[in-house]
Amino acid sequence: MMEDVLSSYILILTMLMSLAIIVWFCCSIVDSLLKMSQRHRKLKYKALLRENQRLKSLLADTAREHRLRKNHQIEVVRRKNNRVRVCV
Repeated sequence: MMEDVLSSYILILTMLMSLAIIVWFCCSIVDSLLKMSQRHRKLKYKALLRENQRLKSLLADTAREHRLRKNHQIEVVRRKNNRVRVCV
């Protein structure tokens, strides 16, 4: 009788320990997946920041080039107007 009770306790404890190990293993997998996902998002965010910086620089260069061309065209028009006035 005593042996039956002890064997059933041992069986219950073994099952509980097995369940605890399975739960720990599943939690470990979920934790690893979450960390990997966060790392991926962080890398993606950094890549977007670099691309944003590159595009800002490109836009600034384009705006500067546009200003230079506009100033050059204005200067060309002024010169033409001065030539027409001198000739008349």
